[in-house]
Amino acid sequence: MDRFKKFFVCLLIIALISFFIFPKITRAAALTALSDTMSRLADSTPSAVYSDHTIRYITPSGVAAGQDMQITMPTGFTIGTVDFTDIDVSWGATTGYENELTLAATCVTTTWGAAFAGQVLTITSCTGTITSTNKVVIEIGNNASGGNAQIQNHATAATYTISIAGSFTDTGKIAIVILTDDQVSLTASVDPSITFSLSANSSAFGTLAPGVIDTADTNITLTVGTNAGTGYTITVRDSGGNGNPGLWNSVASAIIGSADASYNNTADLTAVSLGYGLQATCTAGCTTGTDIDARWRQGADTVGGLEITATTMVNYTTTLSANHTVQVVHKAKASTFTPAGSYADTLTYIATGNF
Repeated sequence: MDRFKKFFVCLLIIALISFFIFPKITRAAALTALSDTMSRLADSTPSAVYSDHTIRYITPSGVAAGQDMQITMPTGFTIGTVDFTDIDVSWGATTGYENELTLAATCVTTTWGAAFAGQVLTITSCTGTITSTNKVVIEIGNNASGGNAQIQNHATAATYTISIAGSFTDTGKIAIVILTDDQVSLTASVDPSITFSLSANSSAFGTLAPGVIDTADTNITLTVGTNAGTGYTITVRDSGGNGNPGLWNSVASAIIGSADASYNNTADLTAVSLGYGLQATCTAGCTTGTDIDARWRQGADTVGGLEITATTMVNYTTTLSANHTVQVVHKAKASTFTPAGSYADTLTYIATGNF
């Protein structure tokens, strides 16, 4: 029994001595949720292709003061002039962006060092820490705040491995793929187009009382849409009669001239014995003061006179983003001596896209 006790005591002493003499072995933990999102995957053949990198992972152990994280890019990826100004490092529990690290070429107190030596990016802490089980995000390239240099992709299409290690003891690897071409070229063409419509195809003055200015019962809205680079032009012409513009009475061979009996370009119907003409106003898209011809840009009882040849009513000279609408009002006045009978006129509107 005494011999057994002595043996047990010896074993206990050896165990205690081993515990204090031999160093404890720290086992590396595996990083989780690793990824590297690149902005380009094409190879650098025949010309150089540069890419941003957004590397993400969860560190089980975290980073203690004085430790570092090392990201090793595959051989054949050219680091070039990438330095700490082209790198952002952040960490946090939810998105990984909660805590942004201040970086420099080498660490100083709470400022972390971030520098490439060959293919290895070392991110070094002096006094800063990263909490265990948190997400880490490392952005390299133009995606970093103030970044203006990127890593050049490998010249050969293949799958490559990024290795992560360092004195923070966690380790992991990320696979990335390089393609011969990562882009799809799309082409399309758009044909010239124009649409044009009139809100109605008839309008009536009814019976014209001598000396009374009458407005036709239906205003006409012209609606035009086009993808022409320099807009559109709308012209109008009337059929008139006997070679002159106006409301024509074919039985009596009589005409209510447009804009007046002398066929002037405009007429104030309150100041003439008879007359007939139009007023045009932009109601959407175009501008009355600049796009409607001065002849038709009238108000009150002044009208623009028609012609038996096409005359420009609207001229819009830039591109459209929506349909334009123009409202046309018709006014007429007969005199005491205007022959009785039926008077009529036909107006023809033409819209032309200025391609």
